[in-house]
Amino acid sequence: MEIYDLLYKWVPVYLRLPILFILFFVVLTANGVFAGNITDMFSSLGEYNEPYTQAANAMYIGMGLGLILHTRMKMRFSSKTLLIAGLSGMLLMNIICATTSNPTLTVFACLFIGITKISALIEVYIIWMIIWSKKLDTKKLYPFVYFTALCGLYFVTWLTTRLAYDYNWRFSYIVIFIMLLVCILLALIFAENHPLKKRLPLYQMDYPGLILLGAAMLLLNYAVVNGTVEDWLESKKIVAALFGAVISFLLFIRRELTTKHPIFDMQTFNKANFRLGLLYFFLLGIFIPGTFQSAFSGGILHYEMIRNMELNLYLIPGIMLGCIYCYIWYLKEFDEELLIMTGFLAFVIYHILMYNNFVTDFNIQGFLIPLIIKGFGQALLYISVGLLLTRNFSLTKIMGAGGAMLIVRSFLGSAVCSAFYSYFLYAERIKRFNYLAGLTDPNNSLIKEHGTSIDFYKDLQGQAVLTASKELSGYIIIAGIILLTILLIKYIYQKLMNRIIAS
Repeated sequence: MEIYDLLYKWVPVYLRLPILFILFFVVLTANGVFAGNITDMFSSLGEYNEPYTQAANAMYIGMGLGLILHTRMKMRFSSKTLLIAGLSGMLLMNIICATTSNPTLTVFACLFIGITKISALIEVYIIWMIIWSKKLDTKKLYPFVYFTALCGLYFVTWLTTRLAYDYNWRFSYIVIFIMLLVCILLALIFAENHPLKKRLPLYQMDYPGLILLGAAMLLLNYAVVNGTVEDWLESKKIVAALFGAVISFLLFIRRELTTKHPIFDMQTFNKANFRLGLLYFFLLGIFIPGTFQSAFSGGILHYEMIRNMELNLYLIPGIMLGCIYCYIWYLKEFDEELLIMTGFLAFVIYHILMYNNFVTDFNIQGFLIPLIIKGFGQALLYISVGLLLTRNFSLTKIMGAGGAMLIVRSFLGSAVCSAFYSYFLYAERIKRFNYLAGLTDPNNSLIKEHGTSIDFYKDLQGQAVLTASKELSGYIIIAGIILLTILLIKYIYQKLMNRIIAS
């Protein structure tokens, strides 16, 4: 793989770093759909919300596929070509997301946003890696990457939600268009085109394998997102989607093991750190979804979407602290396992605080400390587990490993757990509401105190949501304590074995 400086040599340092940061920030944050806009999108278009949740997941699937694909693309096209093509593709797909009324088209547009995003991202990422460490040490780079990615994404999500709230969800894309156009202009002016000395042909690429993997993930995406509304295995569509996902994935594995030019090296799974990293990221999906928090803030406290997005801004101080903490931790070369345990501990503490705060008079300031702790844990785990997973990989192999990491971390873990949580809250809310309503006497004086029976039953509905959310949070806390216990036992056992071997 040929690596060249992205910008012309005549570009001064005081311009070089801001240009690279703008490119990095925009590529990381310019997604096709944003959490705060989804409600306005499906409401104004008269659609269900599930296709737009699928679109958000499809973007991460596309990023995973794009990372796997980019190894070969990097050996065929120059950095400037890939950067401009990626930015242009993102702009075009965002225009489609902003103008179309077809939810299926939005899903596929977000899929291609993810693929094209990687084309631009990797070119800037490599230059930042060289800036942070001449030895290409990602331990110094990752805190900066996740500070930019996580803080930037929460900020842009709040900004687009604010625009959608004040005007219209389509207008919120204007800021995305402007950012991408500025980046394209910067790339055209300041990025230098270095023709490759050796170009590898694209016809040898395993396109069928890429299609099979993409099909498996998209079918699984459909199944987990629509499971609640279609009653899971009672729906023929869900059964067909799950069956198609399994068959497609098995065919993908078979092809990668037998084809001459596999798009993903299955030998990657022979590395213990890779397997362990994927497991940690999948388990992270238990703690990171905000499903029950959204149910609490929306269903109990009746916050508008803009308020929910403002809550996410509370994560930013915690993410900043987590990134600084990780940078110092790795600089001092402390034990990585302890850092991972600290990250999971932060999530358990967050859920314990939320569990104790599930009350109807909870105010917005009460979210501050729990969300700072959650942001701290998120930064610790994204950085530490990411470094664990990609350790001892060459630059060419790390892209395939990173693609698998993205799919597991940002889609499989969170989407599967979010689907389970949504169904649990839905089923438990109905069960508890029916139980409370069955105990109610319409002539009871308490109903008269609430004004009307409708107001009283609204309160029952709120109590049902509150109880279901608290129960779900309790299960998550138990799971977290079990996980921490296992990690602590594993850590102590490894230390004892190392001492025995050393002696």
